[in-house]
Amino acid sequence: MPNIIHHQKGFSIVEMMLAFLMGLIVAGSALQLMVNNSRSASVNEFIATAQENGRHSLYIMSTEFRRAGFRSEIGAGSIQPFYLGRCEGGATCTIEGGGTNSDRVAIQYEPVPNRDNGQLQDCTGATVVPGALTADVYFVAPDHANDHISTLFCRGYDPLTGTPRGNAQALVQGVERLQALYGIAPAGESSINQYVTASGVADWRQVLGIRVGVLVSAGKESRIFDRRSRTYNLLDSGSLTMDDQTPRYMYSTAIRLNNAGF
Repeated sequence: MPNIIHHQKGFSIVEMMLAFLMGLIVAGSALQLMVNNSRSASVNEFIATAQENGRHSLYIMSTEFRRAGFRSEIGAGSIQPFYLGRCEGGATCTIEGGGTNSDRVAIQYEPVPNRDNGQLQDCTGATVVPGALTADVYFVAPDHANDHISTLFCRGYDPLTGTPRGNAQALVQGVERLQALYGIAPAGESSINQYVTASGVADWRQVLGIRVGVLVSAGKESRIFDRRSRTYNLLDSGSLTMDDQTPRYMYSTAIRLNNAGF
């Protein structure tokens, strides 16, 4: 009878360890790829949101500021495009915040009928009686109804009494600073030759334009970026340094006033 030799079948310990190690490498690579893709998507979403906040806030103010000084009745007399009266607490509505603090801009005009409902309204939707003016004040403040996110607000006032018509309306989240410079033209001329802060305006009748700048983020602090110091200089307001994980972006535009120069 021939001898029958039984051979043991299966994997050795070394082979199993190599297979296990290769599996870990493949799984780790796949996990790292997923993490990188997720991080990249979060970065892109943050940047897109911040950029949209900047563009949207400038679009709103550009559209509204061009109404400053408007009167519907010919011969009714011109009005000052910027409201220089008092707001809440007795503070001047159009004011320079000082340094890197946010400014506050108040325009006054006669509203036109809303295309959707035919009503006369201020920037918050509050009703304005026919023939009356509104003073719409734009400012930056924490939104206490939404995790205290820094937000661009507007509030409508009656310029005759200085009293608000309603509560402030949140317009755009993520706006952290608002700066304004006013375009001055020499007396009797129509060409702007300098931009100054509100405190530098000697005669508001010579203001024919405004430059507006905003510093924006996505609204909330992000944990996907490295923590480091970032410095910003918005419309020559001075260097503002912030040490956190949130990158910010600066946007600005120049607006020619349609109803100025009287």
